[in-house]
Amino acid sequence: MQASGWISVVAHWLMETFPESGIAAEWAALSTIDLGLPMQTPSMFQRSLAKDAIDSRLRWLAGLPTKAVLRAMTMPHQVNKQSLETGRREVKLALTSRAVVDPARIEALAQLSPSDFDLTKLIRLCEELNLAFATESYLSMAMLTRAIVDHVPPIFGKQSFAEVANNHGGATLKREFKNLDTTSRNIADLHLHSHIRRKEVLPTITQVDASNSLDVLLAEIIVILTQKGGR
Repeated sequence: MQASGWISVVAHWLMETFPESGIAAEWAALSTIDLGLPMQTPSMFQRSLAKDAIDSRLRWLAGLPTKAVLRAMTMPHQVNKQSLETGRREVKLALTSRAVVDPARIEALAQLSPSDFDLTKLIRLCEELNLAFATESYLSMAMLTRAIVDHVPPIFGKQSFAEVANNHGGATLKREFKNLDTTSRNIADLHLHSHIRRKEVLPTITQVDASNSLDVLLAEIIVILTQKGGR
């Protein structure tokens, strides 16, 4: 209970101190500290897991000052503000961020040379998705994810990603693809086609992050193209 209270207090402070930065969401996503029920004596294994979780959160807090500075430098409004202040018509980005698309996937795609498909645009979409995440451009993330999903069906011999989701692979793969198709399409449509309103609420990373299913998709693309002699 004390651990949960500590996590909650820190989360509240992060939301107040760094609003719209995504930092509070990172804190919330760290490992939970579970010592069992209040009246139970935790086992040595539970204690070990809890210690590791606490250590992880303390290391995260130790790196918070640097993280906050870097995040502030890469937020879109701050980047534009700096550009205006210097009177220049370009923006400068200082980026240090987790990748939504694993760089290893992008590198694997770049190593392929399939005769039937040019992967240049797919690779660029993945790179721009990482850039959008690094600058907390979550509207762009939703649209780029949708673009990737709509771009790749011919690799699977299909005209639409709905066909891919319904026909390719086993039950687990179909489930991932259907989730990616439905979620990415709905979220992108929500932001692409909605009219301006008196009050808007911007998306968070939680809303637009489809990285798990997207990684499954890219891995399957690499397998298919490798099997077709694309390497």
